[in-house]
Amino acid sequence: MTDLTAIHLDALMRDLELTAVVAMRRAVPHLREFVSLRDALQRVDVTTDEAYQQALSRYIGLRGKLRLQRASVFEILQSFKAEPQPQFKAVLAQLSALTGQVEKSVASSLLALVDPLQPVIDRDLRQLLPRYGFPMLAEAPQFDDCVAWHEALRSLFTEVIDRPTWPALANRLSAQVPGELQKGVNSVRLLNAHLSEARKLVALMAVPRLMPAAGRAQSPGAATPAQDAQPLLSVRLHLCR
Repeated sequence: MTDLTAIHLDALMRDLELTAVVAMRRAVPHLREFVSLRDALQRVDVTTDEAYQQALSRYIGLRGKLRLQRASVFEILQSFKAEPQPQFKAVLAQLSALTGQVEKSVASSLLALVDPLQPVIDRDLRQLLPRYGFPMLAEAPQFDDCVAWHEALRSLFTEVIDRPTWPALANRLSAQVPGELQKGVNSVRLLNAHLSEARKLVALMAVPRLMPAAGRAQSPGAATPAQDAQPLLSVRLHLCR
């Protein structure tokens, strides 16, 4: 479980509801790439299939040092697809060893192709979630911090999907996905794609903050219990990068 309060989770669900249609329409091309790569993964040898390599490189945004090591990236995916339960930490360690950097986005993208129940870390997600009290993840984080953040992200996805309002929201999201793709898109993939596309849509919306309940005296420096908190809305401008 995450440390998000009920207020922040409610605010997240509200924004997901408000952005459902537009965000998912924007997410369809990405989901189409995912389903195509996922469906073909068990049939191809990633180390030799050039068409698959090109499609994969576009999908994960292979660039920089990793692009120079692309053959090793393909070997890593080929090896992990044979494992029953590949772990993010192991995928991240092998990819990061190629460049000396924490390759969080590519590692989580490859893992999600092997195990679609795993979330993907991207920049939009990292910039959006702190708005709801989720911890920030640095652009160049420490290895252990990245592993912990990915695990917390998995917990957050579980919390959202377990909420009573999720089935109705999931139906709205699925309605924007073409029928031929729906079978290959589970709840985690729906939520992940939605969150990534929603960041620009909610950038100018009111940001939830917490304040003490009216009439309750507070000692200087005293923590405010979650049950006594009420949302205070203000507007914060976010630059879309």
